[in-house]
Amino acid sequence: MPSKRPEDPEFGLTTTFQPPTASRQARRVILRVTEGPDEGAQIQVTRSRLTIGRASVNDLVLNDTSVSGVHAELLVDRRGILLRDLGSTNGTQVQGVRIREVWLDPGSNIQIGKTTINFLAADEVDVPLSRSDHFGALYGASTTMREVFAILERIAGTEMSVLIQGETGTGKELVARALHDESPRRRGPFVVLDCGSLPRELAEASILGHKKGSFTGATSDRAGAFEEANRGTLFLDEIGELPLELQPKLLRVLDRREVQRLGEHQVRKVDARVVAATHRDLRAMVSRGEFREDLYFRLSVMGVELPPLRDRGEDVIMIAERFLDAFRAIRGQAPTLGIPARTALLAERWPGNVRELKNTIERAAYLAGATIEPSDLHLGRRPPPPPPPSASAEPGQGHGGFPEELFASPFKTAKQELIDEFERRYFARLLTQTGGNLSRAAAEAGITRYYLRELVKRLNIPRSGVEK
Repeated sequence: MPSKRPEDPEFGLTTTFQPPTASRQARRVILRVTEGPDEGAQIQVTRSRLTIGRASVNDLVLNDTSVSGVHAELLVDRRGILLRDLGSTNGTQVQGVRIREVWLDPGSNIQIGKTTINFLAADEVDVPLSRSDHFGALYGASTTMREVFAILERIAGTEMSVLIQGETGTGKELVARALHDESPRRRGPFVVLDCGSLPRELAEASILGHKKGSFTGATSDRAGAFEEANRGTLFLDEIGELPLELQPKLLRVLDRREVQRLGEHQVRKVDARVVAATHRDLRAMVSRGEFREDLYFRLSVMGVELPPLRDRGEDVIMIAERFLDAFRAIRGQAPTLGIPARTALLAERWPGNVRELKNTIERAAYLAGATIEPSDLHLGRRPPPPPPPSASAEPGQGHGGFPEELFASPFKTAKQELIDEFERRYFARLLTQTGGNLSRAAAEAGITRYYLRELVKRLNIPRSGVEK
């Protein structure tokens, strides 16, 4: 018999789910260094992404000084093994030909600096899958998500630090909350510290706490995030945004498990499990000197990569139906999802992931009749961008000329929408000026070519005239 799921506060419904197979076949990549300073080194990795470079954050670490910090990456999916150069100084070659990206065949030789790496094989091995279709409030029946659930189930009861990585909107905070709820610390506090929204001048006080009078505006004693999370879990959201000068202080707290409030000499012991999350590539940030290597290793005792919604197949329909059931639980009724609308949802790329899907379904639920049709979804037609700030608001506008709807959104969502729109306009203009040349545009913006390419994909910036 299918097992019933209890009502969930996030979605407000029950579902049935037949437990599927407990494992899947995944590819294990085997690389061996055949020439260079690290000749004889070999790795075997079963992951969807692995990196090669000189920095110690890589899966294959090379001592070759002509190799960049994070030089290249291998991406593993059902189509094969894709090798990409990550904007390295000296380039990447396969069989003597310099490449940007290329699909690899077993036996291929990769030349990086003075090093030659042989891609031996991509054997298939069994990877455990969860028999559940959810972990906490995170749902999915696809093999990619059940693989993630299997990992989360194994680590939830431990004390290890966890680093959750994934695109914006994939559900990183839901993972952190579920890890807390499934751990022995579930009766303790769950504290969220959003490193992306911390004012720089108050960030240290937010982490460590402060004594009354220790700085202008400190009108009372206040505990920091670690003290608030004592005997519970501290979720460091968007850890990649933490200022570089504060990272040693965070590392000190993690290592010593003690804090000293600003303006105090007293040292206070703290006991908090740390779960961190980011949508940024921390390995690349370490290579560029933007994130401390020792802090990266301290946070990523266990790493969890959340897949984007576009790689989760039928999960799109499953989650859409859950949002409709939640709408029905609140409003008393909701339209059904027609077959053409289902097809349209599966064809969408979802750059905003589950968060974007939720907004799309809720809007359609209000606007549709008895059945949601593709036209009700408004896919491919983004809402007009907010106008630039002005000295006074126009009628129908919120404070500073921003749309009133923006202020009805949660702070993080509204902030991310504004940042995304700025980046979309900035780089669309820059790419037009540089004739679509990613390398030139990246150089003028002062970022890596790889980072710009990822922004172009994530923000749906028009690729007309842009080099691939």
